[in-house]
Amino acid sequence: MKNLLFLSIIILFLQSCAPMIGTVGMVSLGAASKEKGIGTTINDSLIKTKISNLIFKYDKKLIADTKVFVNNGSVLFTGKVNNPKEKIQFTKLAWTVRGVREINNEILVTDDSSIKNIARDIASLGEIRARIMADKSINSINFSIDVVNDKAYISGVASNEVEMNLVKNHASSARFVKEVYNYIVLNKDTR
Repeated sequence: MKNLLFLSIIILFLQSCAPMIGTVGMVSLGAASKEKGIGTTINDSLIKTKISNLIFKYDKKLIADTKVFVNNGSVLFTGKVNNPKEKIQFTKLAWTVRGVREINNEILVTDDSSIKNIARDIASLGEIRARIMADKSINSINFSIDVVNDKAYISGVASNEVEMNLVKNHASSARFVKEVYNYIVLNKDTR
C-alpha cells in the first residue's frame, strides 16, 4: 500500500511536469512495474517524461502525431513527421537524456521522396548498421543511424574519439551516402 501511495505521488508530480502522462500512464506504470520492477519502471517513466518535454519545447505540434515508448532505457519512437529534420531531432533530443541506452526511431517521414531514393536510403541504412555491428571496437547499441535522401545522420554516445570516428567512417563509406551529419557525443557515462 505504501508503494502504491508513493507511486501515485510520483505520478502526480510527473503529471505537473508533462501533461502527456495521464490516467493511462498511471495504469500502464502499475502494470509494467510487476514485470520489470518499480525502480526500472520509474526510471523509464522519468526518461519518457523528459523526452516528451523536450519534444514539446522543440515543437508542440509534433506530439500529436508521434509516440514515445521507453523500456529498460530503450526508446522507441513511432508516428509520422513532415520532414527528415524533425525525425532526426527526435533522436538528437532523446540522446541528451540521462539513462537512455538505445534509440529506435521508427517515425515515418511524409515528404515526397521518390521510391528510388527510399530504396537507396534503406540499402545504405542496412549497410551502415551491418558494418557497425560487425566492428568489435564499437558498442553498436549506443548509436542511432538514419538515412534520408542519401544523407546519413548518426547520433549516440561514444566512449572515446576512436569509437566516434569508426562510426563516422562506416557511415561515410556506405555506397549511396553523400553526406554524414555527426551528432555523436563523447561521454564517460556508461548508459
